[in-house]
Amino acid sequence: MNSFVSVLTANLLLNKGPQDFPCSQVLMKLSLAAYFVSGLPGLMITVDFPQAVFAMALDVVVLLVFVYLCLQAFAKSERFVQSVISLASMGTVFQLLVFPLILNFDTSPEVIQQMLGLSILMLLVVSWNLAVFAHLFKESFGVRLPAAIVLTICYILLNLLARQIFFSGLT
Repeated sequence: MNSFVSVLTANLLLNKGPQDFPCSQVLMKLSLAAYFVSGLPGLMITVDFPQAVFAMALDVVVLLVFVYLCLQAFAKSERFVQSVISLASMGTVFQLLVFPLILNFDTSPEVIQQMLGLSILMLLVVSWNLAVFAHLFKESFGVRLPAAIVLTICYILLNLLARQIFFSGLT
């Protein structure tokens, strides 16, 4: 467990990649379960529990399919388990980081000025999330950073598109 946390931390700091996680089906399933569960509270702010469950299930499916197809396209299919572990683990960490910020976020006109600090903090967390995912895609797929950034944007857009198709209330 200690080595998992140290690899997770190193991934958050962009020092290591998915290849540093153990290749374990059990760890992959646990990471996906943690990702699924950690996403529910943030979704339940705007939708009810059944919709949040379906939205997170869709999120997990999009992650798995996107990683699988990209690894197939780049002939790196042997990296699937470790890539999913790293992406799901990072997703869990960032969902847990952003949840308290979402709870305190208020867009009413009278408090916009007071929300500046919270908005900047949210921007920093989201930017860090994008940098980590681009790093993980770069390492997983064996591509250069610009291609990894494009893949990160594609993943986000596919996720948003899937949510829009299946859950028009979630964007």
